[in-house]
Amino acid sequence: MKIVSFCVLLLSCFIAFQAEAQSPETIVLRQGTDESCVLSQHGTNFGFFMPETGGYLFTGVIIGEKSFWLHEAEKIRVSSKNKGWLVKITDPLLGKGILSMHVLPLSACNGIILEVTGKDLPEGLQFLWAYGGCSSKTDTTEKDFFFQPQQCLNNVFSREINTFTVYYGPSMRLKVMMGVGPLNLETRLSDARKMSSPLAFWQSGKKTDAPALAATNQLRSGERSYYCIYRQNQQADYNYEMLPAIFKQELTKNNNDHEEARPHTSFGPDFHF
Repeated sequence: MKIVSFCVLLLSCFIAFQAEAQSPETIVLRQGTDESCVLSQHGTNFGFFMPETGGYLFTGVIIGEKSFWLHEAEKIRVSSKNKGWLVKITDPLLGKGILSMHVLPLSACNGIILEVTGKDLPEGLQFLWAYGGCSSKTDTTEKDFFFQPQQCLNNVFSREINTFTVYYGPSMRLKVMMGVGPLNLETRLSDARKMSSPLAFWQSGKKTDAPALAATNQLRSGERSYYCIYRQNQQADYNYEMLPAIFKQELTKNNNDHEEARPHTSFGPDFHF
């Protein structure tokens, strides 16, 4: 009887763990007065809502024939920083290296800007980001389960060297999202059904009914790279040369300098995943 009770308890714990693993905590990075928002899971993955689903951004690294999504790193240290947060990644694959990603919401539009740097990084490290999953849906499950293949079925991407545009929604009411990365960025269409790792996603090929964008560039210790995902408007139309100044502007801007509701996180001053 005791063995049976123990097995039931163990099974209950396992089921609870599975539910927790499948539903990571979702926090708000940016909240607009028009119901638009940017949400984050793990501090390294992001969802954009307009309020319809404007897509998801995952971040990871590739070193040779090995890779990991940043949310899978052995240690993730996240500290509140102004309106956003600073993520520091350490992992055996990085050796003695530390990868840092500073995340800030944009004031002029619904979107984010990232500054990525590194110290003692391995040679040949590639920073990879995956983007896709745009739809006209507004149901709450879109904000719980990020980057599912079924969300990517009707996305159309236009690529130009280090920028991209994704079109989605009904043909007569198309929506768009924009992305900008470093000048040495390489982009390709990949399969959202093959996202077990950044390397698998990068090598997955474009023959799929669930297309998503894969983008990568080499990171070197001491260099700064910038990435931006946003909804374009009259005040927001960016190219890469503008990103360092935009990042500095957002970093120094007072939280009350714009009309949007103040972005916030529930992380606290210093926390760990």
